[in-house]
Amino acid sequence: MNLTPSQLEALRDLQQTLRSVRMVIIGATALAFYGGRPWRHTADVDLVVALEREDFPGPLLTRPGWTHHPTKPHEFKAPSGSKIDLIPAGQSLLRAGRLVWQRGDTISLHCMDLAFTHAESHTVGDVVVCVAPPPVVAILKMVSFGDRPAARERDLEDIGHLLDAYVDGDSLQDRWEEAFDCGEVDLASAYLLGLDMAGIVTSGTHEDTIRTFLERVGPEGAHHATMVRAGPARWRTEERALERRLQAFRQGLSAR
Repeated sequence: MNLTPSQLEALRDLQQTLRSVRMVIIGATALAFYGGRPWRHTADVDLVVALEREDFPGPLLTRPGWTHHPTKPHEFKAPSGSKIDLIPAGQSLLRAGRLVWQRGDTISLHCMDLAFTHAESHTVGDVVVCVAPPPVVAILKMVSFGDRPAARERDLEDIGHLLDAYVDGDSLQDRWEEAFDCGEVDLASAYLLGLDMAGIVTSGTHEDTIRTFLERVGPEGAHHATMVRAGPARWRTEERALERRLQAFRQGLSAR
């Protein structure tokens, strides 16, 4: 993982400031912990923190060098210069399924429980961080896209590339026996993403999120063409590229 020195310093300071508060890296930064994900680069670090809205952002407001964006309540700038996006998600917020900021803007927190439940520890330098694995990031991006489809095409980009390259190289060789039923090597990533996502889905909310997303980007869905465009470049010349991967993904979902 290639966290920059500035980002690493920001995370170190954040952990010292919000002691005992659980926080998990999500989004594109989380994906970079798992194989680099060369299709996407981001300068931001997105984290979900186990705080209620009334307790947010706690002592960070008075921490020397930290600044809070005047109109974007989730956005902070660390003393090191890195931009950090923080989403509060305490137990009450998770049960409500949404976060309403003071100005009235709303963010869906559906499926955010998965980030805390399935976070994995990674050591970067002298800092241990909790990171949401790719199947969790993928379902959170399904939620995010559904929340604001006009503004979240990059979520389709990330999901599309995961369907295409969730596993590759040695990882695919190690897992080919699991993916054998999908029948084609180029569909193995989509199948295994579905298989692994099925292993974390535990509620009707999780299932509904996946089902609704698949309806939106399926052949008859309003966002099908957008997802083809946002996916890997070769999808635009490969016949039924997205349809075939969605079918393999569904096959993996139902196989577990």
